[in-house]
Amino acid sequence: MSMVMHLAEAKPGQPTASYKHYYIERPCRILVVGQHLKTKTKYQCLLRHISVGGAMLDFNANILLPKHFFLEIDGFREEIGCSQVHRHNSELGVRFNMQLAPEFISRLIRMDFTSGLI
Repeated sequence: MSMVMHLAEAKPGQPTASYKHYYIERPCRILVVGQHLKTKTKYQCLLRHISVGGAMLDFNANILLPKHFFLEIDGFREEIGCSQVHRHNSELGVRFNMQLAPEFISRLIRMDFTSGLI
């Protein structure tokens, strides 16, 4: 699985940045938002890599997604706003709309370590 999410183009006027990424294998859901900001559809996927700026997901290649959606990681209540930046077969690279707090990444790593999923 490539790490294209870390090489995604920056928005105009912003410098390109790369972040330390972590291999995490954790179930998650993609939440597609419908009218009036209500969740329209939920899709299961698998989180493979994560950084404070983005993630790489394993996702069904046959399902079309909008450019923007939310990501919900098992064990966390947060819904993380995402933009699709790369898609090849089942590989889906996303950029987070806001950087994640390093403490969130630390909790995720600790949770995977204690659950024995790594």
